Amino acid sequence: MLQALDVIWIFDNLIEPPHPKMVVCVNPNDGIFYRINSRPFLRPFVPPPKEPDHSWLDHDSFLHIDPLMLDDYIINEAIKRGGVIGKVSTTLSGQIKRMTLDVRCMDLAEKQAICRCLP
Repeated sequence: MLQALDVIWIFDNLIEPPHPKMVVCVNPNDGIFYRINSRPFLRPFVPPPKEPDHSWLDHDSFLHIDPLMLDDYIINEAIKRGGVIGKVSTTLSGQIKRMTLDVRCMDLAEKQAICRCLP
């Protein structure tokens, strides 16, 4: 089972064009993830720099605070295909929590559930 801040590759068919995408688990109990993008085109975001803690990234990236709910099948297939490819540094947890509490697309209970899962 995934832990909070684990990163996996999924095939994201909700974006245009559909393609593989790195996602970060933020609530393993409910299958909630945030996408990692190469550009800051969505706000809010937390920028995990490649160095020193995210060497599995190709370059500095942007963790978009926008919930993506994945079912067990998608998660299990992603783990089977590529496993956990990295982990977002716990030093970013505070920023992720603050940004999560500010989003408008989730209710307070959902935001609190994510914050409880993060270290």
